[in-house]
Amino acid sequence: MQPGVIATTIPAEGHPESTVYWVRDGCLVYEVWLNELIVFGDTSVRPLIEDAVHTLIKSQHVVSLSGNIFTGGLAESAFNLDLSAIFDANMHFGSPGGDVAPFRAAVLIKYAEWLLTQDNGTWVADNLWPAINLDLQWTALHWNESSFDLWWPPVWSGSFWTSSMQHRALRAGARLARTLGRESETLGYDQKAALVLDYLQSFWNEEKGYIAETTITDMSMGRSGIGSAPLTVTILNYDQSLGCDAATFQPCSDRALSTLKAVSDAYRKKFPIVSKDIPDNQPGYFGFYLEDGYIGGHPQFAQCMNQAEQLYDALSTWEHLGGLQVTDVSLDFFRMFDVAVKTGDYAKSSRTYKRLTTGIKEYADKAIEMLIESTPEDFVLPECVHKITAEPYGLRGTTRSLLSALTVADARSGLVPPSWSNGPSADARGVVPPAWNQPCAHAGPAYPADKGPQFYGISEQTVFGVPVL
Repeated sequence: MQPGVIATTIPAEGHPESTVYWVRDGCLVYEVWLNELIVFGDTSVRPLIEDAVHTLIKSQHVVSLSGNIFTGGLAESAFNLDLSAIFDANMHFGSPGGDVAPFRAAVLIKYAEWLLTQDNGTWVADNLWPAINLDLQWTALHWNESSFDLWWPPVWSGSFWTSSMQHRALRAGARLARTLGRESETLGYDQKAALVLDYLQSFWNEEKGYIAETTITDMSMGRSGIGSAPLTVTILNYDQSLGCDAATFQPCSDRALSTLKAVSDAYRKKFPIVSKDIPDNQPGYFGFYLEDGYIGGHPQFAQCMNQAEQLYDALSTWEHLGGLQVTDVSLDFFRMFDVAVKTGDYAKSSRTYKRLTTGIKEYADKAIEMLIESTPEDFVLPECVHKITAEPYGLRGTTRSLLSALTVADARSGLVPPSWSNGPSADARGVVPPAWNQPCAHAGPAYPADKGPQFYGISEQTVFGVPVL
């Protein structure tokens, strides 16, 4: 196995997906390592992070079925464990993925900004920045294109998860460029970030009170749009400097809290047997997405723990802000903990604040406690909780499950990850672009108006299944 590569699960016969390196899963792990280094000062993880950085940069240059570095390879989602390309179409899962380049960039940016605090600016500028900017350029050019989403089987559509990663990467990347004095290389990243942020708002279903996972919300196409991806977004992109900002879907925002309740209610109907003894005001089980049928369609350890992590993050932010706000959007969520609560602002010193936050803390704790009976004796968490028996089920040693157990513990202890933004007052540096679905007035034609479209061709001997370089 290539150093820095993360296996998705313990390899299992009959499950080729267990012998694949998913860039997405790797980046989830690298994020946790970086928090250990940056927040807790644990330098023992730095060699692991260095291996991860080398792996991420090498993955940019692998020629795959998605293409090469110029033609789509930056969007390749999965590799063999030795970081070679997968040329078997039956194992080429969910590629290309629009989240790959921005997630890789976000991880590298996070490490780069820490290195700057260690007086390693020259190394960052000469070695990390070119790789980061490669992914940022791809993201800036392709942010408004469909790709496969993060679940299995994937659908080809717009994705809330993907667009959230794109917004974070572009915004953080523009900030890093200014720090390095490379702003001239990133012209338009701030504006593209603002466009992506505007596009993200289109996923909000105001009538039903939840963020849709995908632009496909038609059951005839296999997806209702209801699923757990927004929960993963809200904890991964948690930035306390943004407060309870709804636009970036922060954990304590009214939209995030409303989505948590709406998705939880939907899953109670999907998992009626395992949920039958759980009161409506208590935490339930979560799967990937509502129509998920993978290995039978069961609750996921990771997604069940994500609900608790979101609430721990929300509690931390409310404590930091000195109060919380109940809006018309979040009212149904808060009434799980106080049936008489009304919309308004509640200071930390108020009885209502204490009643609500105490109830929410107990709710989050119970979300973890309900998984105890499903935890194997060796603590090697599998992917699923069986939807009928509540026993551990699925592939053992699933990275997402083990990782979520660590991150929810960190969140409960009050971990606040480094900020990737400049705070709410500096969103996209004040750039106010046209709406994402409207043309930019200054964009101009895509080719010289006096010459018309320009076409280029190439003649190449090809082999079936192998991409043209």
